[in-house]
Amino acid sequence: MFALIDCNNFYVSCERVFQPELRGKAGVVLSNNDGCAIARSQEAKDLGIKMGTPYFELEKLVEEGKLWFRSSNYTLYQDMMRRVTSIVCETWPEMEIYSIDESFCDLRMFHTHDLEAMATRLRAKILQCTGIPVCIGIGRSRTLAKVGNRIAKKYFKESGVCVLDDEPRTMFALQNLPIEDVWGIGPRNAAKLIKIGVNTAYDFATINNYEYVEKRFTVTGLRTWYELNGKSVLKMEYVQPDKKGICTGRSFGQKTDDYKVIEDALCAFVQNSAPKLRAQGSLCGQLQVFLHTSQFEVVHKLKSAAYTMELAIPTNITQELLRYAVESLKRIYRPGYPYQKVGIFMTKLTPAAARQTYLLEDMNKRDNLLTVSRIADRLNKMMGKDMVRFAAMGYVQPWKMRQGYLSKRFTTRIDEVLRVGK
Repeated sequence: MFALIDCNNFYVSCERVFQPELRGKAGVVLSNNDGCAIARSQEAKDLGIKMGTPYFELEKLVEEGKLWFRSSNYTLYQDMMRRVTSIVCETWPEMEIYSIDESFCDLRMFHTHDLEAMATRLRAKILQCTGIPVCIGIGRSRTLAKVGNRIAKKYFKESGVCVLDDEPRTMFALQNLPIEDVWGIGPRNAAKLIKIGVNTAYDFATINNYEYVEKRFTVTGLRTWYELNGKSVLKMEYVQPDKKGICTGRSFGQKTDDYKVIEDALCAFVQNSAPKLRAQGSLCGQLQVFLHTSQFEVVHKLKSAAYTMELAIPTNITQELLRYAVESLKRIYRPGYPYQKVGIFMTKLTPAAARQTYLLEDMNKRDNLLTVSRIADRLNKMMGKDMVRFAAMGYVQPWKMRQGYLSKRFTTRIDEVLRVGK
């Protein structure tokens, strides 16, 4: 058996933990630069607010007192998810973190236990210790666990738990899940299935010819078909695999054609990316810098440019990556365009342990630079992001994204800890 633990309206729930006055009220969390809604409370969904609704369309509801919104506070959300997963691990240690608000657990070692009772206790413990409500779905495969989770949210809101451990329960769940909501069935395949009269997960699971499924819906569709029939074919990933590429880029708070502002932003993104390289023990062999204007720009047509640089000597040293990135930016920047976004993409990653040395390379200098980078990583981890940074980032950062409604980082900043009383 497998379980899926999914936090309900996670970003909104995190905001409500430390701002209880928001409970029971319609609210949304906004995307980068406060652009659109990326998370909604159930009350906001009931008002008809959809994912991706632009910020300006919500302002009237806020003025009328019908809605609250907050800027994305990723530091808070990541720390709250870390707390949730640590509690889950105490009960079900074989866990795969699937996303910031979802985790799968392998329950095969608990086959003699009452899984529904375990899930109910775990859900209550998570709520008590973190304030985050979750739903738990359990099934004989990961896909059935996903199905169970959806059914728990829709039909078992009070208990928040759905265990598909027998045929009647599984049949009920599959019959009440539209085919387009099945994990692994994309919009294109869903449209194909609806055309041939397959409208629910049950209809798909009861197709008798597996060769037909593979032919029409590829091996991905076949895996989903097996999983819906209770055969586990999707492997758990207990250890996150190393990234094959690291990309960091963000829209500016306001458009700019100022080269220095764009360069400062790019250098900040390099400093954010380099520690990720070192953390997984990788070197960057290819670096791409990209720069573009807004797709909604009226006066200037969309200007998009990118430059890819092959590194003769792969590296994960921040100072070297900064130099390569700035050199690439100079090749693509053109004055006079109101640029909206810049970013960097590091690819051709290779293990640092297998790095080759070069005949004329100054190893002492390289070791010193790497030591400086690692010390900066440790200090920033202990004392907060960008506590130690390179001067290339600049001090005044007008390019930073808009976060006009940002709540405090209650759990990670000592100066923003929630105060009780006077």
